[in-house]
Amino acid sequence: DPIRLYPDLHMRLYNEGKATLTAFLDQAHKDRAEASADGFPTPAYYHAINWKIAAQSSRFVSLYAEEDDYQGGAHPNSAFQALLWDKTKNELIPTASLFAPGSDMSVVNAFLCGQIEAARAQRLGAPVTQAASGFPCPALKDSRLILIPSTLDGKIGAIDALYAPYEVGAYAEGPYEARIPQSQLKGLIAPAYADQFAGEAIKQEALPDPDSDKDKAQ
Repeated sequence: DPIRLYPDLHMRLYNEGKATLTAFLDQAHKDRAEASADGFPTPAYYHAINWKIAAQSSRFVSLYAEEDDYQGGAHPNSAFQALLWDKTKNELIPTASLFAPGSDMSVVNAFLCGQIEAARAQRLGAPVTQAASGFPCPALKDSRLILIPSTLDGKIGAIDALYAPYEVGAYAEGPYEARIPQSQLKGLIAPAYADQFAGEAIKQEALPDPDSDKDKAQ
């Protein structure tokens, strides 16, 4: 419902989602019919797209989608989409455009990699570097980015990068959410957008805590 406040955005997401799900449904019927004809089991397929608003500022609406998919393999798969809506232009803009052209991202990329390694160490109970994991360190600009609200009303306090299983770690590790406080982005944000960032991020993460079910079980 909050996305309906932006009719053009809502229509775009709805139409694209409907087309994706219709194509999935058609393929699912074909796959299951072939499997059944060949005498193989036909487990239920599913595909879900769940859009949420991560944050808003005076200029931006930051959105992300969690996609869950199962097509009869060994396990279900999940993926993320991340979009940035510019209220002043009434259009989507690339999240990479948040950063000043030609800016040196090496320090913040290293910080991002460290955040992923810290999260992995917490999950596995032992430190494992990104190199040792077999997955490369991601670049912030190339990641799926969402904005995080600030403690200052109407501002952005951080940028979070979302990674689906297999993107920065093994499937069993689950998805990752790495936070870059806006204080780490000084001089990197494009001048036209710098006024949107201030204060500290609220503590909540967009994704559920992967250890929450573990804590309940204990």
